[in-house]
Amino acid sequence: MASGFLGVLLGPQRRARFLVGHLTDMLVVAVLAVLVVAVSRPAVVDGRVDLSDATAVLTLVAAAVGSAAAIVALVTGRLSGDPRPSWFGAALLLYGVVLLPLSALVLPQYPAGTPRLAVLTMFVISLCILVAALRPPPALGAWGGWALAALALVIGGVIASQAESPFTRMLATSPLYSIVVQSGWALVAVLFLLDGYRRPSRIRARMGLGLLIVAVSQLYRAIVPGREPTAGLVYPSLRVLGMAVVLTALLTMALRAVTRMQDDYDQLQDTLGEASALLERATGQTAERDHELRNGLAGLAGAAQLLTTRPGDDPQVARMREAVLAELNRLRQMLQTPITVEDTVADPMVDERDAALLDYGPAYALVVPSPGADTAEHDVGEALRTLVDLRDGRCITLDTQDDLPPVAAPESLTRQVVTNLLANCDRHAPRTPVVVRARLADEPGLVAVEVRDHGPGLPDGQEQLEIVRGRHDEGAGGSGLGLHISAQLAREHGGTLVLRTVDAPRGCLAVLTLPVAR
Repeated sequence: MASGFLGVLLGPQRRARFLVGHLTDMLVVAVLAVLVVAVSRPAVVDGRVDLSDATAVLTLVAAAVGSAAAIVALVTGRLSGDPRPSWFGAALLLYGVVLLPLSALVLPQYPAGTPRLAVLTMFVISLCILVAALRPPPALGAWGGWALAALALVIGGVIASQAESPFTRMLATSPLYSIVVQSGWALVAVLFLLDGYRRPSRIRARMGLGLLIVAVSQLYRAIVPGREPTAGLVYPSLRVLGMAVVLTALLTMALRAVTRMQDDYDQLQDTLGEASALLERATGQTAERDHELRNGLAGLAGAAQLLTTRPGDDPQVARMREAVLAELNRLRQMLQTPITVEDTVADPMVDERDAALLDYGPAYALVVPSPGADTAEHDVGEALRTLVDLRDGRCITLDTQDDLPPVAAPESLTRQVVTNLLANCDRHAPRTPVVVRARLADEPGLVAVEVRDHGPGLPDGQEQLEIVRGRHDEGAGGSGLGLHISAQLAREHGGTLVLRTVDAPRGCLAVLTLPVAR
């Protein structure tokens, strides 16, 4: 709404600036046209230059300027992604390279009508391409104009190869050719001027002025009696001026396209710089948090060491101490394992002093697989027992099948996945009973760890949850990363993680399967 109000407010100002600029362009072009006529009129050039040679040279100059304008239009269309300059360039190239040399230098030497009809046909097609350049058909794209220009060459060649007919003989002596050319240039010039006024666009209006000068040159050629040597060099000189005005308009359009691209590039660089600064700041904050977490873990490790057992102490205290130290060891492994990337370097926040603070003794040293071993092994039942002990006072029941074989995965994996599942139980089914069960899976060679709550289960209509990164219940909180990471860890070690709704009583059942160690 605000933008619409600003558009209404600034619209008259933009229109006024366009009119002032367009009047300036008209004044400059008019002055240049007067100067060209003044220096190329017969009274000035007669007896000083060879008019026939000068006319040919000026024709070739106009063709070269038109070809340069066509190339600039093609480049501008590629830079801006706008198909209109490409269509305009196709028509200019057809006119500058083919039609202009043929009509000015070749046709006067051939009194027959067939070449005139061929040139006239190609000229009409080029005018149609110019008109279509104002609003090209979307189905033809940017290269449609070039396809039509190629078609015009084919049609012109076919017509030129035909024998003379009564119509071509009449065309050779009638003013039809001159009338079509004059009216065609005038019509195209007026359409471009009107399009420039409608937008408003000084570039479009300037292109219309250039085409209008070409139309005036054609009119001058028709109304001044005699041929070019008698009329001086006004006609070819004005044609060069018209093509030059069109070229300046297209150069301005190309410059604006390059400027927009440079502005977009500068804006992209600024955005990348801001993103880099944010990433650097986030990296620093992450490193600082990791450092503080290590300090907190060191404090917790010291507190856990105070729970040293003595003869006669409560065995529950010893079990709690073992569970706390085991969980701290898992967190230490997560913090001290560097992220694997190209040119991996160790985290500068992890040094020998941190490792010493978090050293709980040989019983809790990091597990290093032996040479040739693919994965670590652990007892699932023992890992689950320590996790349940850490949650003493919660409604958690542990059911572990006797004589379970060890699984081929690190103990930290089971701890991390089950910890995430228990956290989900607290989040989605708070204060409800939870059953943690370890058993042999139905599929041979696998051990299943089940975590079942008595909550609402999965959303209605979902028998089984597809674990996707970021998917979570907005009402219950969370980020949706815990389950995704857990499922990914299970897959990396040859297992699976599945969530589904169960009944009697209703709840959510999470099943983690891991392969048995061979």
